[in-house]
Amino acid sequence: MAKPGNTGITRLLNATRYSAQGIRAAWTSEEAFRQELTLMLLMIPAAFWLGRNAVEYALLVGSCLLVVIVELLNSAIEAVVDGISNEIHPL
Repeated sequence: MAKPGNTGITRLLNATRYSAQGIRAAWTSEEAFRQELTLMLLMIPAAFWLGRNAVEYALLVGSCLLVVIVELLNSAIEAVVDGISNEIHPL
C-alpha cells in the first residue's frame, strides 16, 4: 500500500530541496563539517594522484566521503538530542 502524499518527480524535487537545506544548515552551524568538507575537497585530487588503480581511487575517495557522512549523522543526532532535552549540559 502506497503512502499518501507527493510521488514521482515532485517527491524527488522535495527530497533534493530538503537535502540542500540540511547541507546548508550544517555548513552554517558546524565548524567541524566545514573543516572536513574543505579537507575532502583537497584530498580527493590527492587520492587520484596517490592511487594506482580504480580500487585505490575508490577506497581513498570513499574514506573521505565516509568522514563527511559520519559528521552529518553526528550533527543530526546532536540536533535531535538538543531538541528533546530541557537541560543545558556543560559539554
